[in-house]
Amino acid sequence: MRDGLKLFYHLKNEWVSIVVDCRSQQPAIIYFGEALGNVNASMLGQLDRHEAPASLSAEPVISLSPTIGTGYLGHPGIALRKEPNRWQFNPRLVSCEASESRLALVSICEALAVEITHCLQLDRNTSVTELTTHIKNLDSEARVSVDRCLMTAPIQDHLTEALELTGRWGYELQQNRFPLPASSVVRENRTGRTSHHLHPSIRLLSTTTSLHSGDAVDIQLAWSGNHTTRIEQLADGRRLVQAGELLEPGELELDPGSSYTSPSCFVCFSNEGVSGLTQQWHRFIRTRHEPLNALTQKTRPVQLNTWEACYFEVNEATVIELIDQAADLGIERFVLDDGWFEGRNNDHTSLGDWQVDRSKFPAGLTPVATHCHSKGLEFGLWIEPEMVSRKSELYRAHPDWVLGFSGTSLIEARHQLVLDLGREEVVDYLFESISALLTETPIRYLKWDMNRDIHQMEDAVGGRAVHHQTTAVYALMARIRKQFPHVEIESCASGGGRLDMGVLQHATRFWPSDTNDALDRVRVQTGFLSMLPPELMGSHVGPSPCHLTGRQHAMAFRAGVALWGHMGVEADIRTLDESERAVLEAAINLHKQHRLLLHRGCYIEHESSAQQVAWSVVSTDQTEALSALTLMETPNTTFPKRMRFLGIDAAKQYRVNLVWPQELSEAQVQYRDSLQTNTFGGDWLQHAGLEPPIMRPESILIYHLTAI
Repeated sequence: MRDGLKLFYHLKNEWVSIVVDCRSQQPAIIYFGEALGNVNASMLGQLDRHEAPASLSAEPVISLSPTIGTGYLGHPGIALRKEPNRWQFNPRLVSCEASESRLALVSICEALAVEITHCLQLDRNTSVTELTTHIKNLDSEARVSVDRCLMTAPIQDHLTEALELTGRWGYELQQNRFPLPASSVVRENRTGRTSHHLHPSIRLLSTTTSLHSGDAVDIQLAWSGNHTTRIEQLADGRRLVQAGELLEPGELELDPGSSYTSPSCFVCFSNEGVSGLTQQWHRFIRTRHEPLNALTQKTRPVQLNTWEACYFEVNEATVIELIDQAADLGIERFVLDDGWFEGRNNDHTSLGDWQVDRSKFPAGLTPVATHCHSKGLEFGLWIEPEMVSRKSELYRAHPDWVLGFSGTSLIEARHQLVLDLGREEVVDYLFESISALLTETPIRYLKWDMNRDIHQMEDAVGGRAVHHQTTAVYALMARIRKQFPHVEIESCASGGGRLDMGVLQHATRFWPSDTNDALDRVRVQTGFLSMLPPELMGSHVGPSPCHLTGRQHAMAFRAGVALWGHMGVEADIRTLDESERAVLEAAINLHKQHRLLLHRGCYIEHESSAQQVAWSVVSTDQTEALSALTLMETPNTTFPKRMRFLGIDAAKQYRVNLVWPQELSEAQVQYRDSLQTNTFGGDWLQHAGLEPPIMRPESILIYHLTAI
């Protein structure tokens, strides 16, 4: 039965069209791209292929969830089974609920008694479409095992290249572009979190797509557990992309009458290159994030984090001293990192025992928080709720509360084990522990860390735990947020190990990387900002030499790179000399002066090279812009390449000021002064640009443009 089904459905807005073909028994996206006008059935038919030699008379469609047994020979998008030998899953489309921006396509598989609902939700203000798959077990007796559930869509044949975000711990979010092979590209993550190496996204580009021109499609999976992204070329020449949660056999079973909804898969289109995708994502996230968390709409406070300032050597006297000096620098939030709880003097012990160490803080944390507030600072705290140390009161009392693997010794990483959040009593313990901290002390910010992968994922009943572990983390965060709506949560997982569209629904700040090396941060932050807006990006001024890389950088470079996100400081400010302190204070003031622009404006990445990286943030009315030029290494020419200012109004006249660094060479002073005596047309600045002064390697210039 096909209740009032049309041959096709067309969702569109001013940026994008999605055409869904319903002529076969399974629905298929047949077009996702630039907005179209009229679409009719005869147009659709012209996309059908003729019978090929030694092939089927009718080519099977690449449906939203392709299955075996239909003539389709590619990687199945969905796989379900009932024991012992009921795996023959072949749903048939029966109905569709359609509105101007949403489709809900319902299919039934009578053999397995399963209902599948594919939902497509087009955002009204961007080119982003959200896709989910809902699986319901209609059987009154038997369970259904969900072995695979991947969003599947064909790739237009001119999109022959891919751009991925990859990297490692301490060097995350590196952009890697490569041609698609005539086979498969498979990216599978089994770390139990988003991963430092395999971000759950992929961008599809044509050979002519550049940073600012050409077609580009981006797929972002909203999931913080195991995931897979797959691109496959079939023998007939068609390509498809698949993305979804990576489920191991038996990991997810549905009881009679129960259901499963896949993680959302967000698909974005741009005809203005990779940068166009960035603009769409930032607009989408800002509008989507706002109703969830009004905290992101307030002024983002400059913060100091104690980790690289003093590591575990924290106590009341040290913290009070840091707070006083932070206030003098203009810092607005103080975050006490690891080392504050009972017995936590190194990373070997005490995780799980979330009680304040009275030998370090005799009266608890309330006096510290009170002192913060008296100095005009908010107070924040580091926690790592999902982990436990063997050397802890919690583990001694409940050794059965951890994930393991039968017949194998427990694997420690960073001297810690993973708590089993599938146990209700574990989640209740964590909620009560965190609630007690937030009730007893006026805490406004939680840095929520996760410092290891999940290598062993067997839960208390012998099942695979990653799916339930991930949903339990989301639920715990949501529970905390509901009880304490004034508290902001930062997502950290040894840096960028849990950074995705799923945890975005619960976090208002992300820590992109554990490195504070300014040189590496330029690349890390570029990758971050390609999908998430600056106000969500933690960016800190670290110590010199950098504790991860050993590089030494001038304060002007460190601070100049850090001020472009949600700015912070992560260095022992007590050891700064007078000159460094003055530069840092000036950078903080510069950030404050422009942070509404930085956190509301349009971020634009410029064309870059190994030697030179540039970017801008432009106000929505194009009356103001802040632009950066960074020289990464010793250039092979005397002068850097011209600085061309993107995103401004070609018809406007602008004043251009060089606002950073404060200390300039004699030639740079002359250059700055000459800029101030002139005005420039927006078209000139865009196309001809400005010739920068001679720069030293590992330095940054920041320009401020104001329309006259």
